[in-house]
Amino acid sequence: MKKYSEFQKVVSVILSFIMLISVSGCYSLHSVTRNEIQYANRTTYFLHGPDSYYKLANATISNGVFSATIDYVISTPEKSKTIHIYAAPDSAIKKNGDKVQIPFANIAKVEVFELDGMKTIMTVAGTICSGFVVVFLIALIAKGSSCPFIYTSTGNNYNFTGEIYSGATALPLERNDYLPIGGLKPIDNKYNLRITNEVKEIQKTNFTELILVDHKPDTKILMDKYGTVYSLSNIKMPSQANDAYGNTILAALANSDSLRYVSPIIKDPVIKDTISLTFDKPDSVTSSKLVIKGKNTMWLDYIYGKFSDLFGNRFEKWKEKSDRKPREELLKWEFDQGMPLAVYLQTESGLKLVDYFNLPGPMADKEDIMQIDLSEIHTDKVKLKLISGVLFWDIDYIGMDFSSSEQVNKTVVPIYSAIDENGKDVTPLLAKDDDKYLIQPLTINKTNLTFLSPETRPGMERTIFLHSKGHYEILRDTKGKPNIAYLKTFLEPGAFTKFSKDHFLEYYYNNN
Repeated sequence: MKKYSEFQKVVSVILSFIMLISVSGCYSLHSVTRNEIQYANRTTYFLHGPDSYYKLANATISNGVFSATIDYVISTPEKSKTIHIYAAPDSAIKKNGDKVQIPFANIAKVEVFELDGMKTIMTVAGTICSGFVVVFLIALIAKGSSCPFIYTSTGNNYNFTGEIYSGATALPLERNDYLPIGGLKPIDNKYNLRITNEVKEIQKTNFTELILVDHKPDTKILMDKYGTVYSLSNIKMPSQANDAYGNTILAALANSDSLRYVSPIIKDPVIKDTISLTFDKPDSVTSSKLVIKGKNTMWLDYIYGKFSDLFGNRFEKWKEKSDRKPREELLKWEFDQGMPLAVYLQTESGLKLVDYFNLPGPMADKEDIMQIDLSEIHTDKVKLKLISGVLFWDIDYIGMDFSSSEQVNKTVVPIYSAIDENGKDVTPLLAKDDDKYLIQPLTINKTNLTFLSPETRPGMERTIFLHSKGHYEILRDTKGKPNIAYLKTFLEPGAFTKFSKDHFLEYYYNNN
């Protein structure tokens, strides 16, 4: 399937993101996550094979294989409230009586058609809209590059939890990452996780440990990118929220639910998305904690790959050069191109940069937190602007907590054991922050991590974070002579963001 996989990446990723935008009056859409892939409330499936169409029932996905019962063979599939599964041209569909199976890797795309009447996951004005909403399962089919995937054990299997040190694509960008691990329970007094490589890259993990925070049951715990622990007891939603064009997006951001926000796509010069937020500030408060839940879009992942392809046969040289550059220079370039989510505070003297949220990756939502100094705010309103490149972030909710941090009990648990897919003990590679790395160069690499579980303090609940550090190397089969003059234009702030938006609009208007 090597020839077809590139088609999958280009078509599935571009089209999927076009359809991850909906407008009032269009059709509703349901977003697919790794753990929701079976569409539990759906019963109508169609499999488009190389030779025949099949109407399916009783569909399941297990161990990377889609299985279902053949209802009947049809010549023209229906397209209303249905799910259409397209097998790649060279796929071998296994049929045994009325049973059908196809490896997930051989599914080219999946389309979900459903009419309006259900909740939309986002509402944005003036954006592109299609006659039917189509959702592609790009998360498992067309993933180009990312970072290590983390799974947690429930005893019987491993569940996908999130990604670590996303965006650390060069040695100078190696960074600490603090991933919240929800629902992890000890098995035989041990916490069990798994770190995997499932995309074409070389992942290099320097260090792992668990941070356990025991706290009051009615308190929420988050950790910022510096490893500081914060307690939250009263998260307030914004009183106002608008996009770059003044449209209200409060419903999309006010709660953690099925409503989400992705920047609108309009044929204009705007290349940075701006979310303007207003929060009601209590009296005598001098600091607050900004909380977001979201992820990067698959589009950012895809377009960064297209940018890498511009280097052609000098791609490897460019990577080597990046590994020798100062960290500050690389971070500034990413910031200038709108990749991280920058947070600005409106003060009497103008907008003031507070900080930025690191890239969480595109595969799973991550809750993150940022402390904000409000000593310069003398009104009853806190006004913020969150700025990033158009199409780069997919946000579930944004809130603010003005409460004082409560005392918590933090325990750092070192790694107990790390066993790779060959049964080799690689614990020393992850035990310390040093020059030794767990290197995972293949998509079959997986390492099981074990940490001892101390007893929870009486009357307390426990929140767990995986503290890791590392970086990864993107692998691309790039060819041809690079356009050096064009590549030099990417040194200008916003050039990558413009490249992204131009790419998106070019595809859309050439195919509609």
